[in-house]
Amino acid sequence: MKHFAIVLIAGIVGLAAGCWDARTCAAAAADEEAVDLILSLLGEEDRDMRALAFQQIREEVPGAAATKKFVAALPKLPPEVQAGLLEALGDRGDPVARPAIVAMLESKEPAVRASALKALGPLGTAEEVPLLARWAAEGSEAEKKAARQSLIRLRAEGMNKVIVAAIEKAPPAQRAALIAALAGRNATEALPAIIHHLQDDEGAVRLAAIGALRALAGPDEAVALVSAVCRAKEAAEQHAAELALLSLASRQREKIAGSVIEGLKTASPQAKASLLRVLARIGNAQALEAIVQCLKDQEQSVRDEAVRLLAVWPDPAVVPHLMALAANSDNLRDQVLVVRALVQLGGPPKGKPADLQLLAEALRLAKRPQEKRLVLGALGLADDPKALSLIAPLLDQDELVEEAALAAVQVAERIKQADKGEVRAVLERVVQKSKNAEVVQRAQKLLSAQ
Repeated sequence: MKHFAIVLIAGIVGLAAGCWDARTCAAAAADEEAVDLILSLLGEEDRDMRALAFQQIREEVPGAAATKKFVAALPKLPPEVQAGLLEALGDRGDPVARPAIVAMLESKEPAVRASALKALGPLGTAEEVPLLARWAAEGSEAEKKAARQSLIRLRAEGMNKVIVAAIEKAPPAQRAALIAALAGRNATEALPAIIHHLQDDEGAVRLAAIGALRALAGPDEAVALVSAVCRAKEAAEQHAAELALLSLASRQREKIAGSVIEGLKTASPQAKASLLRVLARIGNAQALEAIVQCLKDQEQSVRDEAVRLLAVWPDPAVVPHLMALAANSDNLRDQVLVVRALVQLGGPPKGKPADLQLLAEALRLAKRPQEKRLVLGALGLADDPKALSLIAPLLDQDELVEEAALAAVQVAERIKQADKGEVRAVLERVVQKSKNAEVVQRAQKLLSAQ
């Protein structure tokens, strides 16, 4: 039946498409016959047959006359079919259907209303902007989603200006929905209006403006986002502003560093912490220096955040600052973070040798067995016999002997050209000191091969 319907509709539509001159009347009759057949398929219980009808409405039988017949059928159909037909009419793109689609928003069926809202995306005009804004703010979740999508899809000329104008007259929830629509429409020309609403009286509107800037902002909007971080009235708002600024930092890097650093001068401690995280995302020398300066901040929370960020800085340029921090701080937390940072920087990256000088500094600064074990883990990955001279003293420390023994064996297995006497001496101590049978066996195997 389905195959027969496809062939029949295709034949009728083909006849209509081919008759323009003397056979115009025959073409019109064919159009009507195709429309009648499509409408009959809408009454089928088989969903596949209805889907076929919707496809034909979207793609075949053009013209306002056909659209009017499809629209006239709307009130007579069950809700499920009404919903499908509304969406098909929206995709059809004939503005003749717009008044009937708007009228279906009065339906008692939520699914029908949602489909009508969705259909207004390709068909709606400036008149529908306030209507869609209301549904986007006040409808059910499905209705809100459909209305928001349609606000983004509206394609009439000058629609972004219409939406900006509507924001000024709309209540708070609708203002937020309209601002979000501008972001979805990539309406960069609306940035001044969006920035204006960063100082809206309503938190929901401010959050919407921040969200829009996260998507649309460029370097020129960095100052506005820094101000939003500093001016935030609630934690959620500050977090959102920080995320937007982090997103901008990922795209623009050093282009916004100056704006962020300037913001540090007047920021509250909590806002400073946010801005420091943005500087870490920027990651250039200017950002590094600004974070280092915050080690002298009067607020402990700011100093703590600066230390934490320096400890995860990926560039070796941070090493002198880490060493200075270790030398000047008696705080155990700071010491631990410095050691871990040096281990991270000094451990052998893929394809490169370990930085034994950094690992030696980390070992010197480590005050607890936990951090010394981290250093031993990195030393064990080295392929330099000099690592053994750093490992060997730790074989005499009871709490570290097993980790040191394993690290020594790992290095000995990895190095190719080395002083066999020096390696033998360390391996003999491993055999003597370690109680791990596997490690001892590996050491003995290396000794026997020398």
